[in-house]
Amino acid sequence: MNLLKYTLFFILITIISACGFHLRGVQGEYKFPFNKVYLDCNNVFICENFNTAIKTQYLAKIEVKAESADVTIQLFDEQTSKDPQAFNAAGRIAAYILTYQVQAQVLQKGIQLGDNIKISVRSIMNYNDSLILAVNQNEATFWNNLHENATNQLVRRLIYFKYYKPQNANNPK
Repeated sequence: MNLLKYTLFFILITIISACGFHLRGVQGEYKFPFNKVYLDCNNVFICENFNTAIKTQYLAKIEVKAESADVTIQLFDEQTSKDPQAFNAAGRIAAYILTYQVQAQVLQKGIQLGDNIKISVRSIMNYNDSLILAVNQNEATFWNNLHENATNQLVRRLIYFKYYKPQNANNPK
């Protein structure tokens, strides 16, 4: 019976590892094309999430000074909007469209690489003004999800950033 348990456990572990399962916090195969980054956020809300994502996913080393980094990632032009999307029979708002937008650019030695990276995420939030306290908590959750989605989208776009060319220390450009 013990041998059967160990055999089934071994088979289960083999199947899980074969499908690409990784424990959280284990360094993945994805990285930024640059090793050291400096973040210039200008009070952009997702900066803290972005900083945390870079550190926890081991995407690059975050530098304190721009001069010691391979590139500077600059976040700017943050915009949020909450627009009515649907109305009920009484003419009151029944749903909102929440939109979060931010732009980023990658700079190498002060020169922009590629075009601006435009991130835009949207979500539809149902609304009922008779449940105002619950709606406010629900709205905060929607905004948190939008910020998380925007951060993940920015990370993915930078992982596949194709305009970066490493500077060779022996042959600077």
